[in-house]
Amino acid sequence: MASARWAAMAESGSMAAMRTMAWFHDTFGRRLSLALLYPITTYFYLRAPEIRRASREYLEALHASSPPGAGLGRAPTTRDSFHHLHRFAINLLDRMVMWGGDGRSFDMRHQGSEDLYRLAHSGTGGILLGAHLGSYDMPRALAETGGVTVNVVMFTKHAARINAFFEQRDASSRIRVLNLDPGSIKAGLEIKACLDRGEFVGILADRVTPGGREHPVETMFLGRPAVFPLSPFLLGCVLGRPLLVSLCVRTGDARYQTVVKTLWEGERVPRAHCEALARTLLERYVRLLEDQCRHAPYEWFNLYDFWDVATPAEEAHAA
Repeated sequence: MASARWAAMAESGSMAAMRTMAWFHDTFGRRLSLALLYPITTYFYLRAPEIRRASREYLEALHASSPPGAGLGRAPTTRDSFHHLHRFAINLLDRMVMWGGDGRSFDMRHQGSEDLYRLAHSGTGGILLGAHLGSYDMPRALAETGGVTVNVVMFTKHAARINAFFEQRDASSRIRVLNLDPGSIKAGLEIKACLDRGEFVGILADRVTPGGREHPVETMFLGRPAVFPLSPFLLGCVLGRPLLVSLCVRTGDARYQTVVKTLWEGERVPRAHCEALARTLLERYVRLLEDQCRHAPYEWFNLYDFWDVATPAEEAHAA
């Protein structure tokens, strides 16, 4: 599965990048760290044609589906793909800086975070639906600002190492990584336990988890058929918990705009109606992603064949 290959490569690269970039940034500072990203981007741009193709496909889909003046505002070029990859490299650097407890070095503008703090102060908690659009470590900045505990769901064997990295660089971190098996009901039970404590759970809802139980849901994204996971939305409906979309896009060097929008306030829903409601919420989520892509065209970081709508079963059979 294309997303599985990209996830494995990105995860391995991120772990190595965390260690290397943390050392370089701590030793030489931000200016030299940013300069180092140009040769790194050039290397991956030349050596990873599949990433170049994925970037170009996304930019072309964005251009074709956007009204005049939105998105890039013109047909994409080779330079745009390079710039797209360079923004991904900056994203990795800034994630490492934020993980290191240096979030105060960023100019963070917040929009809609009052909804999150209202739920936190009432002890309700909720599910934060993020995406591989901009910096999905935004919940960390909100958690530090408002004293909110956020449990980030990662289907990764490296969760213990990531948590250790957090603790080493910032012992007061209010972010915890949940290492969950997507093929087990334990994932749902652990998430419920966090919500019952009035905490928040962050889930990236724009990518189907390799090895997960559910069948992906096909919908239109940027004018083309794509698949999205239904489980984050279904989980919120079954548990009756608030669903909030939480995104954060870069607006300049060390400047970010965070956006929190309440997708659903949460309430008891008859089981028979949960799937239909979950599909409606998923559609709202996807439309929000489209709007954000047009607002920040270089911030989409699903750099694989995102519009491959073959199901995991079909791909396994083909393999």
